[in-house]
Amino acid sequence: MIAALFIALCILTIAFVAVWINEVRKHPDMPDPGAPDAERIAVGFFANFFDALGIGSFATTTTYVRLRKIVADELIPGTLNVGHCLPTITQAFIFIAVIAVDPLTLVLMIATAVAGSWLGAGIVSKMPRRAIQVGMGVALLVAAGFLLAKVTGIMPSDAVRVGPNDAVLRSAGTVAASPVSPLTTGAPLELVNAGREWSKVRLPRTEAETAAKAPAVEGYVETSAVTGVVLGVSGVRLALGLVASFVLGAIMTLGIGYYAPCMILVSLLGMTPSAAFPIMMGACAFLMPVAGMQFVRKRKHSHRASVGLAIGGIFGSALAGLVVKSLPLYYVMWLVFVVVIYTGISLLRTAAREEAAA
Repeated sequence: MIAALFIALCILTIAFVAVWINEVRKHPDMPDPGAPDAERIAVGFFANFFDALGIGSFATTTTYVRLRKIVADELIPGTLNVGHCLPTITQAFIFIAVIAVDPLTLVLMIATAVAGSWLGAGIVSKMPRRAIQVGMGVALLVAAGFLLAKVTGIMPSDAVRVGPNDAVLRSAGTVAASPVSPLTTGAPLELVNAGREWSKVRLPRTEAETAAKAPAVEGYVETSAVTGVVLGVSGVRLALGLVASFVLGAIMTLGIGYYAPCMILVSLLGMTPSAAFPIMMGACAFLMPVAGMQFVRKRKHSHRASVGLAIGGIFGSALAGLVVKSLPLYYVMWLVFVVVIYTGISLLRTAAREEAAA
């Protein structure tokens, strides 16, 4: 199933690149022709590095190019979609390959997000933009509060014992205690490999074990019993997740974004927060080439800036993929919390500015 997903994404990528090259050859008089400079490449690198961490690349890029006046306002939407297309596809390939997620859950959530953006855009675009922005902003901040309570251990959660040391694994993906080997409370847990029902985990060593250079202790835990390391869902939870993914795909047309809401959705479903990365990158990777080809054909983008964003963005995405992959689950939870707070506040500020302008 993952192989089929990669093949489909490869075909879409080739089609996008072919259309772009063909239009460049046909229309040498395109807006802002020429090779990109170091500044445009650097913008692509940093914007997509933070994009791969869940911050988003459109807002950061728009702020910078408008401040520096390197892209005309009317060309900014097209430049964003064309320039960030290949980096987003790069992120999808990296995160789907390196972060374990149940294939069925991954493919279905990507498919429903894409379907939502195509089929639901017409309906959602008629809804009051400001009302959705305010509602989503408040909802994200409330969800961030629950997420904080979960990470810090304030919210009660189920626990399961993990052998061979009989350590207790809590929902935040940390080892809380061990009767046999006194592990540090709140120590981060490392997910080594995983399947749909079982995951192999590495328990953190104590200071004494570290000093003695003792080998890391590994054990198996049933992922369906532990919130925080679940890699896939089924039944009612899967159905609810697909409906929510469809809605989130639809509201992307209003500028809400898919990243932060997807992170919250994955956490609410009880899955590991890192599972959000391949899901959200995969969904956007299928959406952006379609939009990008339209902007290329209509010559509504800055060619110089788009090429710079693409070149720098591919390298920035690759570096960020290594960072996310190396983060223990505990720190991924904190990353999600920061991203959600940032997005929620940004939505409320945007809604306030648009109301004032109106």
